Amino acid sequence: MAAAAAGAHDLEEVLEVAAEEARAAIGAASLSVSRWEREQGVLRTIINVGELGPAEERYPAAEIHPLHEDPNAERLILDGDAYFNSVDAPDSDEVSSKRLVRLGKESEVGVPILVEGESWGEVYATTAPGQPRFRGADVRFLETVAGQLAVAIGRAELFSRVSRLAYEDPLTGLANRRALEERLQRAVIRATGREATLAVLLCDVDELKKINDEAGHDAGDRALRRVAEGLVAAAASRPGNLVGRLSGDEFCVVMEGAGLDEARALAAATLADLDEGNGKGILISCGAAALGRGVDSLAELMRAADAALYRAKRSGGGQVFTAGSRASDVTPRPERRTMRRTTQERIRDAVQELNARFCEDLALEGPLERIEAVAVALSEALNTAAWAISFAPAGGNTIHTVSQADGRDKRLEGLHLSLDNDVYSIDEYPATARLLRAGAGSFVARVDDQGADRAERALLELLGRTSVLAAAAADHDLTWLLELYADTRTAPLDESLVEASLLVRAAIPPRSARKSAALRERWAQQVGLTNALGERLEDEVDEQAMIEAAVQEVHATMGVHATALVRLREDGRLDMPAGAGVFDEVDLSGYTIPSERGLVGRCLRDRRVVLVGDVTREPDYAATPATEAVRSELDVPVIVDGHPWGVLSVQSTDHNAFDEGEASMLRSAAHQLSAGLRAAQLRERLERAQRGTAEALKAALDARASATSEALVQRCEAVGVALGLDDASLSALRYAATLHDIGELGVPEAILNKPGPLDERERPAIERHPLISEGILSPVEFFADTVPLVRAAHERWDGTGYPDGLAGEAIPLGARILFACDTYEAMITPRPYRDALGPDEAKLELRRVAGTQLDPGVVDALLRVLSSPS
Repeated sequence: MAAAAAGAHDLEEVLEVAAEEARAAIGAASLSVSRWEREQGVLRTIINVGELGPAEERYPAAEIHPLHEDPNAERLILDGDAYFNSVDAPDSDEVSSKRLVRLGKESEVGVPILVEGESWGEVYATTAPGQPRFRGADVRFLETVAGQLAVAIGRAELFSRVSRLAYEDPLTGLANRRALEERLQRAVIRATGREATLAVLLCDVDELKKINDEAGHDAGDRALRRVAEGLVAAAASRPGNLVGRLSGDEFCVVMEGAGLDEARALAAATLADLDEGNGKGILISCGAAALGRGVDSLAELMRAADAALYRAKRSGGGQVFTAGSRASDVTPRPERRTMRRTTQERIRDAVQELNARFCEDLALEGPLERIEAVAVALSEALNTAAWAISFAPAGGNTIHTVSQADGRDKRLEGLHLSLDNDVYSIDEYPATARLLRAGAGSFVARVDDQGADRAERALLELLGRTSVLAAAAADHDLTWLLELYADTRTAPLDESLVEASLLVRAAIPPRSARKSAALRERWAQQVGLTNALGERLEDEVDEQAMIEAAVQEVHATMGVHATALVRLREDGRLDMPAGAGVFDEVDLSGYTIPSERGLVGRCLRDRRVVLVGDVTREPDYAATPATEAVRSELDVPVIVDGHPWGVLSVQSTDHNAFDEGEASMLRSAAHQLSAGLRAAQLRERLERAQRGTAEALKAALDARASATSEALVQRCEAVGVALGLDDASLSALRYAATLHDIGELGVPEAILNKPGPLDERERPAIERHPLISEGILSPVEFFADTVPLVRAAHERWDGTGYPDGLAGEAIPLGARILFACDTYEAMITPRPYRDALGPDEAKLELRRVAGTQLDPGVVDALLRVLSSPS
């Protein structure tokens, strides 16, 4: 298709290629291009592509639309205004609604084509029922397409593809990285939704640096264009293929409707096309993967293709590997050995590129953006597993992680992921603490180096990494920290120690005080909101009071025009409870909309943050009397017990008023509210259950069933029998084993699921949960004998446990049994941040802590139970 488009000179051929590619790019059901015939006052359709409605034809002979019959089209042509409608929108005009019904479509968007400032025609697209409706990004993309079409129309020239119209790689004319990522996301959704096949082929040009060094960069550019031509020619036989350039010497082919065999064949055809014989030509390494057989997501698909490409490179290049392929499955390379770049060569190139960027496109950026560029460049040079960027305020004892990425997924979702400002104690990592306090320098710690910092080694074990390179640089009253994490696929980190330190230092711009101050202010603002909201929710049991507290604290902290909390009702509509909105003298209590409507509906439907800089350009936006002046909106879902509860929303009258920082702040508030609502719901269930023992037990067991191991209950009972407990004591022990951590429902999920060590602010929340458990269970008389065991379930034999610091036999025997069995269960259970211990390793650990952490007599009984036949 790209080859055909490149040679097209007929206007209708230009429009046809553009229509096909634009429809695919935005995932539309159909797309049409029409021309305004001024004298007749009509829009004449030139091309219809996609899923056509009744009486629609791909090449219509006489499809016309009089402007006077369609107010939207008339405004589009005469005033240049884009429009969008959905079939059930209350403000949709009658003409648009009837058209959508007639065509069997869900939503529509129309954008003008302006040639030299004059209306030329319209690009019109629709979505089918069940498809996601158009969003602001789709409208903007179509406007870009229309603008570039206008250039093509004015010049009567054809660009190679519509991806070149808005998302082109300037050197090769192929789709660029952004276009590929967006196409991949839609392709995976289509493939999984339709149970269709999808393959990805990643290609890397071998010896490109050698070509540049020996023949000059013009020769290198010619080689890249030659590879692009070869891939396009090989891909042209399948209409579902899209060829693009990821970056540098890396290419990607998205193959919808294809599997590994087709991907391997395409790679082989390209290799043959590039081989000129006699050991000449260009070599590429290729890795292919397809959805299915354990590869079920975009991340897994790209990871599998990347692993296959890595094997091809490591095997000498000039060949194709497929995910899971054996040596016999590999397409042989031409008879020519390749010379791969050394690590030092890659690092040298990264340093040169970064130094140039610091003076060019990164010259005006702040330290975070520049250090991110360093992280990306060094990660690609060293093939690191992951990286993280943090800062430490001068004179403080905390580290704040603000950005991170997984090096294995660097082709996905952009280059970095912002975090919710994870905070750690600097004293937990002595080597890092020394580096940060020095304000400069670097070090490498390896997991197998007994002389390395113990805390760093423990963290590496937790993360499953082999080593870490840390580099720091001072910036006024902040010190920045870059950490590069390695695994078995990473080049030795020691080879870049000096360069990493120098690059991080060079990344600090001469005058970054303003951005550093803004970062500190944002952090302080988020901490203030977290503390204020936490204090108001800590002992609150009333849902309405929680709603009001969340809305008031968010509104006061963020200083926005409007703040609202909408709730999902049982009938599927969203409403605003009393006190759930702060607006300028407008009361919206009782206001309801269908859950699928508006940006809040999208937020709830997708369970993702929605951040819109201009709501007037969003088809999903639904204004209210209180929000007519709103221009920016930020929505965060509130999820309670895994189910959507509602949406926390803030609006501003300014354009582009919110960024990822505000999104992080609002997410944090939503998490706190979610934890409070969850605890309130549990208390309500337990209060109802007090009317009968059976109801109370059922509510409690239901609340903890997903987090309690049946094996733990049985093991506790077996140890209790071995130690001679009577029936009543065994019954109390069984219930304690089931319910002892029920108080964790009052602990924020961010703390419960934190992969690293807890800091001094977080630890009290965990240590308070036995008291919460006691408070939940105490009102139920049936649990009178169970409550003391639950309260003491985390007391240690040596008196260093919590909440009361009991020691020895002052701890109830049932609690000592539960603590020992729970300790063993924790060791043999895998966690997201570590593998499970084997039974023998866990038994050795039990013996080691007997007499300090655990009752020695209970440990002996537990070991006998574990050694007995089951």
